Amino acid sequence: MSLSVSAYGDIDNIEHWPDEALRSWQAERLTEVVEWARDRVPFYRTLWSQAGLGDIACDSIEDVRQFPIINKQSLIDAGSEWVAGSLARVGFSTRGTSGEPLVVWLSAEEEDVYIVPTIRGFRWAGFEKGQTALLMSPVWHRLAACESHAVVRMGGRCAFFWGSLGLQFAGEFLSTLRTARPDFLTTTAPFILALVKYGEENGLPLPDLFRSVRAIVAVGLPLTPRTREYIRDRLGVSDVFERGGTQEGAAIDECRFHEFGHVHEDVCYLEILDSSGRPVAHGERGRLVVTKLTPTGSIFVRYDTGDIAAFAAEPCRCGCTFRRLKIFGRPESSVEVSGRMITAYDVRLCVENDPALVGRNVLLIRPEKRSSGTLSIAIEGVEHDTVATRSRLCEQFGVGDARVVWLGSIRVAWGFRQVIDGREVGLGS
Repeated sequence: MSLSVSAYGDIDNIEHWPDEALRSWQAERLTEVVEWARDRVPFYRTLWSQAGLGDIACDSIEDVRQFPIINKQSLIDAGSEWVAGSLARVGFSTRGTSGEPLVVWLSAEEEDVYIVPTIRGFRWAGFEKGQTALLMSPVWHRLAACESHAVVRMGGRCAFFWGSLGLQFAGEFLSTLRTARPDFLTTTAPFILALVKYGEENGLPLPDLFRSVRAIVAVGLPLTPRTREYIRDRLGVSDVFERGGTQEGAAIDECRFHEFGHVHEDVCYLEILDSSGRPVAHGERGRLVVTKLTPTGSIFVRYDTGDIAAFAAEPCRCGCTFRRLKIFGRPESSVEVSGRMITAYDVRLCVENDPALVGRNVLLIRPEKRSSGTLSIAIEGVEHDTVATRSRLCEQFGVGDARVVWLGSIRVAWGFRQVIDGREVGLGS
């Protein structure tokens, strides 16, 4: 599939196309993907035939909604019936998502296609020719694997940190930062938050160490507005951008306005659905369903990622016509209290109304009983105004009681998980 030209003009300008033109172009891509999947992937051919869709075409955006929704377990159960037609050589693990890992295969052609949105996202974040990018995104994720290619194509230089995202490597990372003097940094939000605390606890001049860094692109944790400001202030960087996406094809980057992220709609078509499979209104939350627009590599047609997300209700002020979306978390980064699903992101928004608690890791504690009416959370650092925090939580979420556990220091990995078992912090049996 060629992404270089279309009836609407240069593909490089697709982010500014009118909505009607973009949806028409996407419908053409959906037709190609469905035909490819039906002809070459036994899993889809069998699934659609059993659903009475063996010969049904997908000629419009609306037509894709007639196809059944699939999930990770259905693909794992399908085994070779799913990957037989992939014709791809490089595999990436979905170990960053819930459940058993799935191997997603990528063709050389598709890798080239996904470099384009990476370049676009880096351009939005201010990366320019001749600059140096220090890349720390976890490279088992295929979007991260495109980052070095994007930097080189943009005329930049790449630097890499030889270590992990554990706090025990903080000193070595800061040494690398001092040596490489990057203009641009990609990493994870939990590591950056841990690094801020490490620097402050050890009396390090973090703004001086980050002096060369103009922008940080963070993944792995949905950023609240106050957390973004906290990182900017503590490190002295100009801006912090959130990058998101899924191994299954979604790619999302923020522009300078930070009002949800723009979906790169030249590589994926996304739906937000309710529990019955119906589209929700823009601004409302639902489950994120991905259809990949490239008919190579691993094919995903209406794949339920398990993410909780919402589209923005209004167009962006930046002029980009791509729809905007925020991923708030997954079921395993949420808890159900009194029949309401509460995400760790929601709790952080509430807790951060107290300026003294901004920038701290806030974790949900999984209730021992499904019917529990108590919201339990754990907050990093020393105790601060527990009574007021509990009161805000009860009022915000309409729960009968709230429990707050103060943890002191925590493991960086907990920042990714966002939900822990009570026994991990000495609660319960």
